[in-house]
Amino acid sequence: MILGLHWQIWVVLALYFAFMLYLGWRSKKGIHNQEGFLLGNRQFGVSMMVMHAFGAGTHPGDVAGVMGKTVTSGASGIWVSWMWMFGTPFYWLIAPIYRRMRCLTVADFFRERYGRLATVLYILVASTGMTVAVSSLLLATARTVQGIMGKAGPENEAWFFGILFISTFVFVIYSYWGGIVAAIKTDMLQGLMIIGLSFIAIPQALSLPEVNGLEGMRSILRAHSGNGSDYLSLFDPQSFNIWVVVMLCISAPFSIMAQPHTMSVTSAGRTEWEGRVGFCYGNILKRICTMGWCVLGLCWLARLTITGSDIHQDAAFGDSIRYLLPVSLQGLMLACVMAAAMSTGDAVQVTVAGLFSENLYKEYINPEASQERLMNVTRIVGIVIIACALVGAILMRASLVGAILDYFNITSLLGVAVVMGILWRRMNTWGMVTGLVAAVAMFILTKVYGSVLESEYNFPQRGFTIGLPMLSGILFGIYGSLMTPPPDEKALEPFFKRIYTPIGEEDKLNLPFDEAVPPHKRWLTKGDLLIMKPSRQSWIGFLVALAICLLCVWFMVWLLNGS
Repeated sequence: MILGLHWQIWVVLALYFAFMLYLGWRSKKGIHNQEGFLLGNRQFGVSMMVMHAFGAGTHPGDVAGVMGKTVTSGASGIWVSWMWMFGTPFYWLIAPIYRRMRCLTVADFFRERYGRLATVLYILVASTGMTVAVSSLLLATARTVQGIMGKAGPENEAWFFGILFISTFVFVIYSYWGGIVAAIKTDMLQGLMIIGLSFIAIPQALSLPEVNGLEGMRSILRAHSGNGSDYLSLFDPQSFNIWVVVMLCISAPFSIMAQPHTMSVTSAGRTEWEGRVGFCYGNILKRICTMGWCVLGLCWLARLTITGSDIHQDAAFGDSIRYLLPVSLQGLMLACVMAAAMSTGDAVQVTVAGLFSENLYKEYINPEASQERLMNVTRIVGIVIIACALVGAILMRASLVGAILDYFNITSLLGVAVVMGILWRRMNTWGMVTGLVAAVAMFILTKVYGSVLESEYNFPQRGFTIGLPMLSGILFGIYGSLMTPPPDEKALEPFFKRIYTPIGEEDKLNLPFDEAVPPHKRWLTKGDLLIMKPSRQSWIGFLVALAICLLCVWFMVWLLNGS
């Protein structure tokens, strides 16, 4: 044993880390400008884009969060990750819009649609939200590794800090070298490893004598449900009741619209098709893997219940892996955990840093900066972002699930401005600012006074924290826009021509607006709305994705209730 782990585990981890660093070093070749560093020169095919979207959106916070909530609340813990479920079909519609923006960062959208003030506000709020996201993944990684090492508990906090700093080092270095190219190349391997992570321990968990298969697990959890809780229900009255889940699913498309890495997972492909398939089906793959995490959590809950063992919520995944798997597979699982952390951390490091270099440094500090200078600024800011996330992980180490949900809420508030800016021509800069300020203020109020609202109205605090800020953002966005002069139509037309002109048809950008976006292709225009008729590819793809999501929910319900 070396530092609590078998030597075979250290060998697996060393080989894995060395290979990741090698890929990052090799990815430096061919990156000569910001487009190469941030979007990989838009060169990737379907398979790479699927795994990039899957890897960028999947991290140990998802696995540890789902398992941790499952061992305390039952199957409803699946919504820690499935809160994105019914936003996923909209990804099919969102991807081509982002690709057609022809931007390097999401902040470019805010600059072109709303102006400089809105850009600065977006960068500040989005960076805060994504720093919280990285904090949650670093926290989950450290807690999971602690569990696998058998070092969970408050008496082992020194291990927490050591694991936290070491697990961050590798992805910071290879992202510094290779930018989004390194992220996408490593995501291909890491995505396959995460899929293995999701299912490798389930057969061993089901074969435990305390669990005795699916039916045994169901019998145990039915027998121990009570006091208003049902371990086999997808809804929990305390945390994830049906209304909270509905609000999470409504918020999901708004949240994803504002996340900085959405630009790379939709726009690094060669055409709209690569971005569309990659973004939508990379995330559908995550929804499928989430079922594996939940089943593993239920099996572990059944064992803990029968044996009367203590529950370590944030370390539940690590504890189960250490108990269920042999030494060699523990090493593989640790590598998978690191892969999941790196595949999200690298994407966030590059894309959030790109906001600062491309939209603040270049715009306000050094407009004449060379491409090499901009890439260096991006690299340095990326390190600063991850350093802030490390501090956040230390401060938030008491509540992993809370950290995940807070980041989700923060980005959904920005998403309101993105959606309204695309669908409503009357939305202007002051509407965006008014709506965002009102939404953030309401978010803070519901966080501070949520317990009072919960006791007064008998409605979970999380429902208020999700619903009221979004509603405030919409209403005040409308109010602020209507109370101020409308945006300049001449400035709006180039923006709307771009997002409705497919890639490869750039000659239409030189046409008048009514020719580039003809009236017969518009679906809804009343009240200054501009909603286009969906193409056959759009509505069929949306319905197929929706059917897959419904099938996942049906399968999970069948699994919980038995035949």
